[in-house]
Amino acid sequence: QSVQLVGVYLVFASLIIPALAAKRYPPAARLVVGYTVGILGYVGGLVASSLFDLPTGAVIVVGLLIAFIPVALLGPGSGEKAVQQAPT
Repeated sequence: QSVQLVGVYLVFASLIIPALAAKRYPPAARLVVGYTVGILGYVGGLVASSLFDLPTGAVIVVGLLIAFIPVALLGPGSGEKAVQQAPT
């Protein structure tokens, strides 16, 4: 039961976290930012899982979150509130 639950967390985190990280970037950079967050999260999670003998799926989710945080905090528009304009 818990193995299936971790698998669901891993799939949703793999889909949502890179996309959420790339959301504030210009359209031309979004794909690069998303792939970078995904690759760093997976590689970091796999390495940490191997080094510390921890469950791989859960550690990859944490790795994705750790890769997401600096991108979200330091990305464009992170210090200012986004204002949506009404279509004209």
